[in-house]
Amino acid sequence: MDHFEQELARMMRDGREDAPFEDRHRHRLRVAVRARQRTRTAWLATGSALTVAGLGIALTVLSNSLADGGPTGPPPRPVVSAESVPAPSTARLPPTAPAETSTPPTPSTARAAPLGLRAPSSGGVQ
Repeated sequence: MDHFEQELARMMRDGREDAPFEDRHRHRLRVAVRARQRTRTAWLATGSALTVAGLGIALTVLSNSLADGGPTGPPPRPVVSAESVPAPSTARLPPTAPAETSTPPTPSTARAAPLGLRAPSSGGVQ
């Protein structure tokens, strides 16, 4: 019983109150207290049933995964020696080189003379 119900029961038993409850009020209060107790019991039973069901499902799934041999994954590959491995059957083709085009260098790609050196002039000696 919670504090409200205890206080209510004390007030109903206590005949020394100035204005005691009438019989119809006492009857309504008893019905309300019983309904509250039934509701609390139903909540507890429902919570317990859901907990047990959840644990049962979890244990079933866990036991099934353990019975199957643990976590699933690719099966291990068989051990073979190097002598029993066949050589690859595809022949490798030599890589083809891109065709080179011979174009004369353009003035924008020609190398400039380093600073401090003069390019020779086409005329006579200066």
